[in-house]
Amino acid sequence: MLSVPLFARAQEREKKENDDKREEKKEEAEEKKDEAKDKAEDAVDDRDKVVDGPGTDRSQDRRQDRRRDQ
Repeated sequence: MLSVPLFARAQEREKKENDDKREEKKEEAEEKKDEAKDKAEDAVDDRDKVVDGPGTDRSQDRRQDRRRDQ
C-alpha cells in the first residue's frame, strides 16, 4: 500500500525534472538562433562597409571607367 504513493511521487518528480530540462534546452536553442541572426546581420553590415564589393553596380562602373581611361 505504501509503495504505490511512493512510485507516483517519484514519477511526478521525474516528470518535473524532464520538463525543466526540456525548457532549458528550448531556451538554449532560442539563444543560439538569436546569436546566429546577429552574426548574419553583422556579416551583412561588414559587407556593406567594403568600398566596392565584387559584383556591385559601383564596382562594375569603376571597371568600365578604368577601361575607358586606358
